[in-house]
Amino acid sequence: MRYKAPLDPECPAVIASASALLDDPMTKAMGAPTDEIIADYARKHRRECERCHDYGLANIEVE
Repeated sequence: MRYKAPLDPECPAVIASASALLDDPMTKAMGAPTDEIIADYARKHRRECERCHDYGLANIEVE
């Protein structure tokens, strides 16, 4: 079992970061590992953003 604490989908920083990564044509052209990049970003962002930290705790999931 693994626990997953999601980021707040309405957090402005999360929205900006996701759109910058996923809307960039170079991301697809390079075959960038978007799942790994997003997971690394989520871990770092959750430590820095109280909003996402609290959201993750309230909505924790089991994988």
